[in-house]
Amino acid sequence: MSGFDMVWKSWRLFWNYRMRKEICDYYPSRLWIELTNNCNLHCEMCLNKFLPPRSKGFMNLDLFKKLIDEIGGRVHDAYFHHRGESLLHPQIFDMISYAKGKGIYTRLHTNATLLDEERSKKLLESGLDFLSFSFDGYDKETYEGIRLGATFEVTLSNIIRFLELKKEGRYKLPYTVLTVIEFSSLRDRYKESKKVFLDKFKGLPLDALRVREPHNWGGGYSNEEIEKRRLEAGFVPCTFLWYSLTIFWDGTVVPCPQDFFGKLALGNLNEQMLWEIWNSERMVELRRNMTKERYKGLSPCNSCDRLWRRSLMGVPIDGIVPFLKDNILGYKVLKGF
Repeated sequence: MSGFDMVWKSWRLFWNYRMRKEICDYYPSRLWIELTNNCNLHCEMCLNKFLPPRSKGFMNLDLFKKLIDEIGGRVHDAYFHHRGESLLHPQIFDMISYAKGKGIYTRLHTNATLLDEERSKKLLESGLDFLSFSFDGYDKETYEGIRLGATFEVTLSNIIRFLELKKEGRYKLPYTVLTVIEFSSLRDRYKESKKVFLDKFKGLPLDALRVREPHNWGGGYSNEEIEKRRLEAGFVPCTFLWYSLTIFWDGTVVPCPQDFFGKLALGNLNEQMLWEIWNSERMVELRRNMTKERYKGLSPCNSCDRLWRRSLMGVPIDGIVPFLKDNILGYKVLKGF
């Protein structure tokens, strides 16, 4: 997709959301494609530990290719993860390369615990465009208290080695980000450990540090910080309904990544095309109900903090800047930290 096409599609997407259109005459800009919902950690704020074992699995390569063949040249980018750790999927590198070959901007978010040297080299060779390491904490006590099952020194060593290999091989891609969720209750601890932690990456091709606030996973996880932020904001319609879809490993399509348990399932790619689902009767109804603030009977929407955010001209403020950076300005504006 050319730069002009991307800017035009981004503007059209923005306008459709701003005008609360019920039918969107374009494909979603972004997909979350869950390669697996299996995970090797039990993180404090993640709902994965509540998924029944019988619901766990890995996306079939044929299903993946069917989806990619449909969206190539139509969808801008895809995150190859959702409820699990995608590096557990034995065909992940082939999947990334296949999507890349279809012109899709490829993204991966990983806890990096499984990122040994072999996997690091395969990721670098796959053509992956964007890689985010989820590393919640700047010291051992904080990190291991949140990322249950992980070891601070091992994960940090994995990330540093990946960056060394990226530098040694002079790879420009993937654009590499360290993502940290900062909890206000740990602010004093962050002040003491943050600089020491970031110094470990000096001279390495880490492109950005992205600090995020915790969210409530559609009401499945909450704390005082989230509830306070929600009470201080006003209602704003969910943006996901106008720009993205989420696909579970078994082909189930849901409207957004906050619908962790698939309560608002829209259809299944084993039986339908994505385009049919994107403007299906169910999806149109969701957009209509969201526009008219009829969310009380919708679960998990009725308890999701994404509906309660500060807005400007009917658009969430915390979504405007990331949207511009992602889709129009490019990630280079995030360089440095």
